[in-house]
Parts: sequence; structure tokens; C-alpha cells
Amino acid sequence: MSERLSAEHERLGKITTEIIARYARTLGEARVCSEATPAELEKMFDEPLPLEGAEADQLFGRFEREIAPHAMHIPSPRYYGLFNPTPLPIAVWADALSSAINQNGAVWRNSPSASVIESRVLRWLCEIVGYGAGSFGTLTSGGSEANLIALKCARDRAARFVRDRGLRAASLPANRAVNNAPHASATAGNMIVYASEQCHYSFVKSMDILGLGRDNLRKVATDARFHIRTDALRREIERDLEAGNLPVCVAGAAGTTSSGVIDPLDELAGIAGEYKLWFHVDGAYGAPLAMSGKYRDRLRGIERADSVTIDPHKWMFVPFAAGALLVREGGGVLRDAFDITPEYLSEERGGEDVPFDFFRYGQLGTRRFNALKIWFALKTLGVRGYAEIIERQIELTEYFAARVAALEEFECAGEVETAVCCLRFVPPLMRDAGGSELDALQRELQQRIERSGEAWFSTTVLDGRRALRVNVNSFLTERRHIDDLLELLRRESGEALKARKAL
Repeated sequence: MSERLSAEHERLGKITTEIIARYARTLGEARVCSEATPAELEKMFDEPLPLEGAEADQLFGRFEREIAPHAMHIPSPRYYGLFNPTPLPIAVWADALSSAINQNGAVWRNSPSASVIESRVLRWLCEIVGYGAGSFGTLTSGGSEANLIALKCARDRAARFVRDRGLRAASLPANRAVNNAPHASATAGNMIVYASEQCHYSFVKSMDILGLGRDNLRKVATDARFHIRTDALRREIERDLEAGNLPVCVAGAAGTTSSGVIDPLDELAGIAGEYKLWFHVDGAYGAPLAMSGKYRDRLRGIERADSVTIDPHKWMFVPFAAGALLVREGGGVLRDAFDITPEYLSEERGGEDVPFDFFRYGQLGTRRFNALKIWFALKTLGVRGYAEIIERQIELTEYFAARVAALEEFECAGEVETAVCCLRFVPPLMRDAGGSELDALQRELQQRIERSGEAWFSTTVLDGRRALRVNVNSFLTERRHIDDLLELLRRESGEALKARKAL
């Protein structure tokens, strides 16, 4: 049987390799996105449950004819969308290797080498963000799960017994005294988390899941460059203390989704320390900036965070899914929040395997061997290789922003701090137009470029107004692609104006 399995892998592997190579070869010229509608694709795959099996060759053929052409070509050098990069080839094939050996990384005895490699990868990620030897973490499906774990750790530290008794029955502490001055309230009210109004939507979901309530996430105002305002944060905390609420966590952003900016992390660390709050940094996108000697100082203070989210499937170019939550004080914090020992997962080998039982550090049971692709990627590029790519992408984004600023009909929204540039199409004749009309113009321009298939980027909302959002994701992107994008923007914006005048 093993010979048959080997032969089948060899046969299918050759077909798959050829398909992937052909796909990669055409990325530079292929449409970035499909022209098909949801209804057309639904009709294409509207078929009954198969009762008889089909030949693999037929399925591979359908993949090339029907699935790949109608995918969003995220690996394209002309994809400027969300934080979705071209995956490193070595990481793609490492992902295949992890599927082949199919390890369940929940417990060491089911995945000895996988568990040890995950531990080592986490050690490296902790080192990247500046954590010391006592730190640890857990791999996650992405930033949403990592942020949820971080807020659970913050909640559990703030309120004794909440993990076991629940929010209602837990003995919540009274408001903390700050600078030796007790606050008016003698009993705690709602548990409060503070984050920028630019924070990721996962914080809203996490507040709900943890029973803290969406209304108890304080979205703090930002400055003109979209950083959290520390003066506004202090006012929010003081207001909650006076109201008898219990502040538990301050969350800073290292690369917001909309604009890519980095909050003043060092200042936030100081405020969190002053009020004795958990300090979390959502660095899902921006934390790998720490590998750049040129730009690392933009993350100053990240090493002071109690926890950091980092997504290797973003600025570390590994395939989905690969996120991580790192904790400065180590695995004990995560085990306090999640550990349990089912009868069928009892300790073995005298307990020496327990630190490598990763089900103890988060809510996941079955765990894919996602550490392998990160291990391969880090071993292949090294910190210096990553720094070179990251710095080149920021420089390309700065070049794009400078070219945009020179165009009369466009304006930049905010500044470039990572590899994200936001802009608006504001032609001179529409400078006095209403906000809703200009918002519609941004959507129209984005849709025109999407329909062209020549590039793809998203829109977002900044200061209550719609903006175009361009993110240099791919290590394949070169200056010539940026020049092409600028020409595309000028051409399609002109066509959009003509279409409006014709109405």
C-alpha cells in the first residue's frame, strides 16, 4: 500500500507542480480579478453531491479552467489590496510538506518535531519584537484570534475568578487607586478596553465573545495623521474610573488596516503602566517592521507590551493561515487563561512534554503544523532578507505617494509610515462638491480599475470620507508597476469624469 501511496503522490505532485509553475509564469500579465459575477460562478459550480468518484486529471483540469481564472490573483505584483502578500515559494511547498505528514500539534506526543519547531518559531518571533528570554506565545489562525486571546488574558488578569465563575459571579475588584488617590466608586462596573477608532474589527467581536460587551470598547479619537490621541485616551480612562467602571486594557496599533499608521506605542506603554492596565499591540501587519534597522524605531515601545499580535501571513509572506500571539511574561499567562487536562491527553514522559502541548496555550484543539512554513521562510530569508524586502516596499510606497502629491486631481490622505498610501481623487471642478458625491467618485474609480483587471486596490473611510487605499504587498512589485498604476489612475479617473459629464 505504501508503494501505491508513493506513486500516487509522485503522479499528482508532477501535475500540481506544472499547474503552479504555469500560474506563477502568467501572474505578470493575467487579469488581477475575475469579471465573473457571483451568479455566474454559482451556476458554474451548481452540481449535485457526487455519487461516483471522478478522475484526478479531470479535477485538475477544472481547477485550471474554472477555479484559478476566477480567483483574486493576490500573488500578482499588481495586487495592492489588503494585507495579503505573494507567498514565498519555499513557504508554499513547506505548507505541502506539513499536509503530507499531517501532524496534530495539540500535544507533543502526537507531533514531537512539529511541537518543538513551533516553540522555536515562537522564540524567534518574540526575539524579533524585542521580547526577552522569558517570553512565549502561541500560533493562531490570524490576527483576529490572536487579539481575542490577548483580551482574554487581560480580562482574566483584571478580575479574579472570572475564568471559572463567569463575569456575573466573579469577584470583580474595586477601581484601582492611581497615584495613591482612591477613586470615588467602591465597586467595579463594566470592564473597559481602549483602542484607536482605527482599530481592527476583531476587537469589537472579541468584546462580544468574551462577554465584555461591544459597547465597552472605547474607540479613542485620532489625530490628523490617524494615530490614537493619548490626551483623549487619558480622558476616557479617567471618565470610566469616575463612573465606577474597570479599565483593563489599552490596545495600540502597529500598522492599522485602513492607513497603515503606527500608534505612539511608547507613550501608550507609559499610560498603561500608570493605570496598571494590560498593554496589547496589534502588530498583525506592522510588527515585522522590527526586522528593519532603518525603520525599527517606528515601533519603539512594542517591547514593553504585555502581548503582541503578529501575522506571518502578512508582511512575512507565508501562505494563509499563520498568525501568532506573543506574551512578554511567558507561557504561564496563556496557561492560566486556557489550560486544562482531559483524561485522554494526560501528561506523559514525566511531564517534560507538557510545555510543548500547545492546546494548553489557547482555545484550539487540533492544530495544523503551521510553524513549518514560518520556519522555512525565516531560515531561507533571515532577518536581513526580510529587512531588504520590507524597506524596498516602503520606498516604493513613498515613491507612489510623492507622485500622487504632484498630481493636481489627486491628494494623499495621511502619511506613509508602512507600505500603505491612502489617496483621494478630487478633480478641481469638484472641490466644492458634497462629501457624499466625492465618496461616490472614489467608489466609481475603484470599480473602474477593478473591472479593467489591470490592478486591484480597496477603499476605506478616513475622517468620515471615502478614500482609495493602495498597499504594496508583493515582493514582485517593482517601480514599473507603480508607474503603470499611476497611469491607470489618471486614465480611469479621466474616464470617470467624462461619464459624469455625459449624465
